[in-house]
Amino acid sequence: MKTVLISGQLIHFAGGTVRIRSDHPGISKTLEIHFKHCSTENGPIVANYLVTAVNDTDFTVSVDGSDLFSKINYDKALWLLMQDVITSLNGLSTTDLVFHAAALALANSGVILCGQSGSGKSSLAAWLTASGFQYLTDEVIALPIDGDEISGLCRSIVLKRGSAFIWQHWLQKKDVDGFLQFNEGSAWIEPALFNTEAIRAAAKPRVLIFPRYLPEAELHVEPLTPADALFRLLQCLVNARNIPDHGMSATTRLARQVTAFSLTYSNIESAAEWIKQTTLAG
Repeated sequence: MKTVLISGQLIHFAGGTVRIRSDHPGISKTLEIHFKHCSTENGPIVANYLVTAVNDTDFTVSVDGSDLFSKINYDKALWLLMQDVITSLNGLSTTDLVFHAAALALANSGVILCGQSGSGKSSLAAWLTASGFQYLTDEVIALPIDGDEISGLCRSIVLKRGSAFIWQHWLQKKDVDGFLQFNEGSAWIEPALFNTEAIRAAAKPRVLIFPRYLPEAELHVEPLTPADALFRLLQCLVNARNIPDHGMSATTRLARQVTAFSLTYSNIESAAEWIKQTTLAG
């Protein structure tokens, strides 16, 4: 039986583009919905992905003709595909510094929430977006080597099942195309469901926050010097090996451009309110 491929979804970030094609309408529609804001620009194709239905329940994912994952279910195919796409775009960029960070904007002020998985940046990004911030990304940001504005991988917001209270609080309807809940409880949520004016392509960062979610913790904020901010930023820099001087000059410039803080919190509402007031004051 001949495989019929649906036209590919392009995902652009940090100077590069990947193309994803599939013979499964459900996969193609999901990618179109949850990565549609990543398709507004084009760059050189750095990887071609193919998602093929093996049968009614299993899929194979390949890249540039080589199998990545075989006979995995629908949920795993989407999750593993997303993770590999992000890794490809991050690791190959030579035009931009890529940091593990969420990014938002309020008026003319960009806010970076910098941290690794588990720091709470996606949860904060969702709550802030619903509170009126514009959304760039919840996962990775790109800073051009000679630029002062950041952009983000503007995928749907990805929330783990422990953050279900966020969509339960803010979303009136969940039976819509932009809300995808997986069997294990996590969800992909199109940012416009939280805020119809959410999407923003780029912003000049004014505030840099290193969040840390800690159960039962009181809200604690500590101002950081540019040297402290630089040290922490470098720990979140993904592609230093691709950048002249390993990104030190551009990262130093970023650290001096922003007002930086560490933030420990357990109550997301109070943390989001502090971020909002700090952004407005800056």
